[in-house]
Amino acid sequence: MNTRDLQYFTAVVETKNYTQVAGQFGVAQPTVTQAIQRLEREFDVQLVDVARGRRGMKITRAGQLLYQAADRINHQLALAQKSISQAKRGSIRFGLPPIIGKIYISGLVKSCPPDLLSCLRITDQGSHELLKRLKDGQIDIAILGSMAPINEEGIFVDLVAKRPFTVAVSEQHPLAKKRRVAFGDLANERFINYSDQYIHRAAFNAYCDAARVRPESTLYPLPNISWVKELVRQNLGVSLIVLDAIKDEPGIVPLELTDPTPASFYISVATRESYVLSEDEQTLVTTLKHLELFSPA
Repeated sequence: MNTRDLQYFTAVVETKNYTQVAGQFGVAQPTVTQAIQRLEREFDVQLVDVARGRRGMKITRAGQLLYQAADRINHQLALAQKSISQAKRGSIRFGLPPIIGKIYISGLVKSCPPDLLSCLRITDQGSHELLKRLKDGQIDIAILGSMAPINEEGIFVDLVAKRPFTVAVSEQHPLAKKRRVAFGDLANERFINYSDQYIHRAAFNAYCDAARVRPESTLYPLPNISWVKELVRQNLGVSLIVLDAIKDEPGIVPLELTDPTPASFYISVATRESYVLSEDEQTLVTTLKHLELFSPA
């Protein structure tokens, strides 16, 4: 079976227009027609019913079944092409969210051989975007943060840590001397919130719902967590944040939340189930799983 025939077929199902598909692939229309006919001979069944009149083209049930399988095959072939092309370059495409990167990059540098570190091509994005890139084959390994253990089809995940959230306040803030606080007591505080690429926004909403309060929340278009911490340091607001991200941070005091925990920060190492790790990539994954800083809280 010609895999290009499957590509033509899925495009025909999606567009229901032979001419459009021919233009999309830069071939003559008879090429597309012949591809569909070859598939029909292969499976000994009609896949496309090119009806005349108002009904137009109809995809038979057999055609719909093949489409579901062909779509997955085409996707896996595209991933394989990306992976093979990347393997020739010898680099490691690694996704690292900004917050997790700040917490753990020093441990990674200390634990990995220099020649392995030189192979890393790091994508610095939020976990939600990195998961998408991992599925699409744009990266091959990622550390991901989430509010619950990740369960995604086609993704192999190792949960390596579960970290607590805390409320960061300036050392000038009146609450800085308390060290512990209930989230409900923060109803009148101004929170500095995060863009959707960070799970902190969802964690903030979970704490609000659990405590039945809705503090003022200001969302700034900030490029990374360092900006959030600087606003907190200047006492321009408080922020819900992973405890490790502000450990030993000058001018910032973490307040332990006394509430029953409605949200935690899960840290996982993820790869595609269909992806075969190189020796260097396996070394990286093993190192990530065993970093001392990844020990549970």
